[in-house]
Amino acid sequence: MPFIPNYLSPLEFKVTIDRLPNVEFFTQQTNIPGISSSPVMVPTRFNKTFHQGDEIEFSDLDFTFILDEAMKNYQEIFNWIIALNFPDNHGQYNAISENLLSDISIIVLNSKKNPNLKFTFTNCFPTSLGDVTLNTTETDVQYPQVTASFKYDSFSMEVL
Repeated sequence: MPFIPNYLSPLEFKVTIDRLPNVEFFTQQTNIPGISSSPVMVPTRFNKTFHQGDEIEFSDLDFTFILDEAMKNYQEIFNWIIALNFPDNHGQYNAISENLLSDISIIVLNSKKNPNLKFTFTNCFPTSLGDVTLNTTETDVQYPQVTASFKYDSFSMEVL
């Protein structure tokens, strides 16, 4: 009888962010970014032709996480972005000059909740931190969620 694989469950994953332990625990949603290559156009007398690309472009890596009561997870990313861009003074940059980048891993679990695939993103840094919405008109408690976007050098996929 042939092997028939199960569908990939979007609910079963773990995140490891070396520099952001509070974001790691509260992550609700993430993405495996897209990858693309732009073909190189070669003009000819008759018609233009295309050859394989010479550069790879990666989409952003995004995380949506629930805010903890002290907003420590928000602060981790906020302080990192401030330190990378030092909007007020150079001392803000010096605060993290040894730890500017961080690796991030997403481990996708199989249907038995065992590690199946590991995506490793190297030299990540945050580029945006979304709005925090507070709303007193909600009838049920909707815990605030925030999305953060990251750029990175490259990523790899490993079968576990």
